[in-house]
Amino acid sequence: MEPALAAVRGKFVGGLRLTADRTGDCRMFTMALAEKAAELGVKFHYAQTIEQIAVEAGRVVGVDTDQMGRVTGDAYVCALGSYAPRVLTPIGIRLPVYPVKGYSVTLPVTDDAMAPQSTIMDETHKVAITRLGDRIRVAGQAEIAGYSNRLGPNATNTVRHVISDLFPKGGDVDRAEGWTGLRPMTPDGTPVLGGTALPNLFLNTGHGTLGWTMACGSGRAVADLVLCRTPEISFDGLTAARYGQ
Repeated sequence: MEPALAAVRGKFVGGLRLTADRTGDCRMFTMALAEKAAELGVKFHYAQTIEQIAVEAGRVVGVDTDQMGRVTGDAYVCALGSYAPRVLTPIGIRLPVYPVKGYSVTLPVTDDAMAPQSTIMDETHKVAITRLGDRIRVAGQAEIAGYSNRLGPNATNTVRHVISDLFPKGGDVDRAEGWTGLRPMTPDGTPVLGGTALPNLFLNTGHGTLGWTMACGSGRAVADLVLCRTPEISFDGLTAARYGQ
C-alpha cells in the first residue's frame, strides 16, 4: 500500500486501512465546479467586502458591499465559514463558530518510490500526508489565533517534520510552499445548516475540518430548503436553533 514506509517501519506500532476513503485536490475541484456553475449562468464577484446584511421588516433586503453597492435577491445563504459571525452578529444571530487555524505545505516529489502513494494520517501529530500527482501536500495542526492569516517563519515546522520523518527521501522540503487557513469550528463539531428567524436567510457554515467532505451534501440540502423542496435529510440538531438562535 505504501512501500516507502518500509524504510521507517520501526516508527509504527500499527495502522488502519480505510478502503472507503477517497483523496482529491480541493482547489482543482472548486475551480472546475465554478467553471461549470458559470456555464449554467452563475455569476461570481470576487474580492468583495460585505459591509452589512440589510434587514427591514423582519426580512433580508440586501447585502451591502464595498464595490458593488447593495446586492439583492429573493433568498440569501450565508456560507462564509469562520467569518459568518462577523456579518450575522450585527443582525442578532449569534453563532458559536470560531476560527481554528491550520497549516499546510505542498512540495514536489523527488523520488516516486520513496514518496507516499495515497493518503497517510499521522495520528500522533494529527497531520495528513496526501499525494497529489507530482506533489505532496502535508496539512494539519490546530491553533487558536483569532482571524490571523499570518504565516510565520516557523509556523509549518510540525507539518514539515512529519513529512521529513516518514518520507525523508520522497519530496523536497526545501521547496515546500506554505499555506494557512481558518477552520470554522463549532462546540459540538456539527455544522450549522438551514433556516433562521429571518424567513429568507439560510445558513451553511461551521463544517470544521470537513468542509469539502460535507460541501456537496450540505449545499444540496440547503438548496432544497431555499427552493421549498423536501430535503433528503433531517435538519434536527443541525440548525442554529440548537444554540437558541
